[in-house]
Amino acid sequence: MKKIISILVVILLFSTTYAQSGYTTSHDIKSSKRERTSNNVKEDYNNVEAHRVVFGITAGPTLNWFNWKNHRAAPEGYERSHRGAIKVGAHYGLNIDVDLTLEKNFFVSTGVLIEHTGGSLQFIDNLNFLGHVIPRKMDREYNSIYVTIPTAITLRTPSFNNFIICGNVGLYHSFNIYARYKSSFQLDDTIDDTEKDIINHLNTDWAKDKEVAIFKESIFAGLGFEYVIYNNFKVKFMVNYAQSLNNFYKKSAVNSYTNVKEKASIGTVEFLFGFYF
Repeated sequence: MKKIISILVVILLFSTTYAQSGYTTSHDIKSSKRERTSNNVKEDYNNVEAHRVVFGITAGPTLNWFNWKNHRAAPEGYERSHRGAIKVGAHYGLNIDVDLTLEKNFFVSTGVLIEHTGGSLQFIDNLNFLGHVIPRKMDREYNSIYVTIPTAITLRTPSFNNFIICGNVGLYHSFNIYARYKSSFQLDDTIDDTEKDIINHLNTDWAKDKEVAIFKESIFAGLGFEYVIYNNFKVKFMVNYAQSLNNFYKKSAVNSYTNVKEKASIGTVEFLFGFYF
C-alpha cells in the first residue's frame, strides 16, 4: 500500500508542476481575444472562464476486502475467507470542488457519498446451537453501508485535445448506517463437506451486526482523466485506492472463543464515473 501511495504522490506532484507551467500560457491567452474552434461553437476549455465551485455527480463499482490484524487468535486466527474474499460494492454521490486559484488546476474537494462495502473473514468462534456452545471454524461475510464526507486535494492539468489528466489524495470520513453479517460453518468439522454430505454445511440468515464501529477513517489516492464536452461541462473517470485506518470493529468486540479483541481493516479499489459542471 505504501509503495502505491508513494507512486501516486510523485505523479500528482509532477501533474502540479506541469499544470502551473501550462496555465501561465493559458493566462496570457486570456488577455487576448478568445479563439473559437473551426465550427465557431465550442471554445477551448483553457480559455473558458473558470468556475469557483465545480459540482459533480459520481458513481461506480468497488472491490473490497478485509485486511486482518488479529494474529494472536488461537489456533489459526483470522484470515481472508475463500468464500467471497473480494466483495463487489458501490460508491456514489455528490462531489464539490472549490477552485482556490481560478486557474482550474488546484481544488479542495468534498461532498456527500454513499459507500457499500464489506468482505469475508474465516476464524474460529463459539457457536450457540440447540442449546450447546461449540467452537467452530466459520466463514463470516459482512455487508456495510456508510455515509462518507471526503476531504481531499484535486489537481488538474491544462486541457489538451479536450482531455484533462487529474489526480486526488485525501481522507474519507465515514459513518456506518447499516451493518449485517451471515455465517457459514460445518456442524461436524471432522467430515469433509461433499455433495452427499451437504447437510453438514449450514448458513445463517443475515443478521444485524452490533460489533461494527460507527466511524471509519480512510486514506485514498487516485488518478484519472476528464473529457470536456462543452465549456465547463465534463465527463470524468477515476481509479482510487482507499485503505481504512482504524479498526472495523468496536473496541468492545471480542472473540468468544479466544477472548481476544477482533481487529480488521478494509481495502478498496474504486472505479468512478461522473459528470462535472
